[in-house]
Amino acid sequence: MEFKKEIIINKQIEAVWEILGNQFGDVYKWASGLNHSKAFSPPVINGAPSNNRSCELPSGKIKEVIRKFDPSNYVLEYEVIEGFPFFVDTAINNWQLTKISSEGTKVNMHLIVKTKGLIGSVMNPMMKMQLKKQLIHIPNDLKYYVETGNPSQNKAKELEQLSTKVA
Repeated sequence: MEFKKEIIINKQIEAVWEILGNQFGDVYKWASGLNHSKAFSPPVINGAPSNNRSCELPSGKIKEVIRKFDPSNYVLEYEVIEGFPFFVDTAINNWQLTKISSEGTKVNMHLIVKTKGLIGSVMNPMMKMQLKKQLIHIPNDLKYYVETGNPSQNKAKELEQLSTKVA
């Protein structure tokens, strides 16, 4: 299954890359659906902030590894390597930034998830529906965070709910 999202962010490409690429481990600060995230392991790819990150979701934890980190072309690609159900073969997300003006950046997100086996075939439609629901907010969350420095309304609501659970 494939998911493609495109959005225009009214900020310089370097500002978008700083949040998306250089602050790879801090995605929880702006992305809906993540309770927490943390970068770990020294970078394998030259220039990358780390090699991996762990993400805590309401449904559990996942680990991701950076597959491509290209600051000169503004490309970030990572793969979920742990935490998805056994019937998920691969889940690779690719982000590409394109400068459209001095204060404008086009952001393309392309996620490919492949399932395996009979159970994967059966679960595919439900998983697609669940991922589609989760991914609907993420590009807008990034846009809002980069443009304002604050979490989106959706993410702020999640953060508030998390703080009341902790308290």
